[in-house]
Amino acid sequence: MNDLLFYALILALLYYFFYYLPNQKKSIKPTPFTSTQTTQTEPGPSDTLNGPGVVNCPGPELTKEDNQALEQQLDNLIKNIQDLNKDLDTK
Repeated sequence: MNDLLFYALILALLYYFFYYLPNQKKSIKPTPFTSTQTTQTEPGPSDTLNGPGVVNCPGPELTKEDNQALEQQLDNLIKNIQDLNKDLDTK
């Protein structure tokens, strides 16, 4: 019984390495590269950010009230960070 299992295993391995794998390697054919792509060595537009077709969008315009609210929020954040640092230092 053990000999039969051994010979079956040997046959399975021989089939795998000498028939299955070589056929699988033959069936994989690389497809030729047909698409065109530019490389980094080819010269591109000299100014990418201000090239043709660029739309200049104006930035956000902040009022004095917006600036004051942002400054107050920034002050609160700085104060909270300083309080946390004090708490960490005391522990």
